[in-house]
Amino acid sequence: MTQRLLHGDAHHRVTLFPGPAGSRRAVVCFEPGRERMAGFEPAAAPHFAARLGLDALVVQTARRDWFLSPASPALAAALRRATANYAEVCLSGFSMGGYGALLYSAACHGVRAMVVSPQYCIDPAVAPWDHGRHDKFRRIGQPMPLPQSQGDPRLGGIVLYDPAIPEDRQHARHVLKAFPAMTGVALPHGGHPASGVLGEAGRVGRIAEMVIADRIDGAALRDLHRRARRNSARYRLNLALAGAARHGAHALPVLAELARTAAPRLRLEAGLALLPLDREQGIAALLQLLDDTPEAPRAWAGRIERALAS
Repeated sequence: MTQRLLHGDAHHRVTLFPGPAGSRRAVVCFEPGRERMAGFEPAAAPHFAARLGLDALVVQTARRDWFLSPASPALAAALRRATANYAEVCLSGFSMGGYGALLYSAACHGVRAMVVSPQYCIDPAVAPWDHGRHDKFRRIGQPMPLPQSQGDPRLGGIVLYDPAIPEDRQHARHVLKAFPAMTGVALPHGGHPASGVLGEAGRVGRIAEMVIADRIDGAALRDLHRRARRNSARYRLNLALAGAARHGAHALPVLAELARTAAPRLRLEAGLALLPLDREQGIAALLQLLDDTPEAPRAWAGRIERALAS
């Protein structure tokens, strides 16, 4: 696709990827958080947009700010202009991007959304149970509106979440209450985001197709998840992580194997989880991972250092 920057400032960007023959329908995709967010990365459209003949508008943010900044009104105005002439607009967002999709759904003229493990709000006054994101809220540096206060509460679509993650389960409950036309689908041990196991199997596009066609089938998605988990290293990792605190003896060999043999990012997660169970084995696995991955993201070293210091 030939891309075109529709809106850009120091805080946010909107990039258009036109469909192969132009389209009267669009999907607006809000990027998820990245491990290191200090500026913009090259924009990329989801593969399903081209396959379905949709225009794709990719919304990016320079910081881990949940698309909240002094420039948020300009972003909303740009999205309103960019989507005004489409016959139908759908939205997608994972984690932080899920909040963005909900918050800006009215500005985007959105009718349905695919949001995966979205946050409802991370303000401690609203989500006292999401301790891990309270510092991130403070770094945003401004109030965090509830998504329905600016979004369209009539929005349809789907909310995917992992019920084994208490914070994600709570966020999903609040989102579904605020947007009652959306359908919640629990994908146990899918991880964060909950589509991780389906993503390994290349089935995220299938979810998007359901939302675009307005043919959401929660039972079919749960069946896809069950079938995908059979050969999923990510599912094994998430299952071991969930059981590590109470069943460390059972989780340890699974984590040790994954720390040696899985894809690099999963090896990192498994190695970090090994540390409290078998510190020596965990350190050895993490050192081997760094040796095997010379181009590892800088954020990995920071995570390892913090884990070793705790």
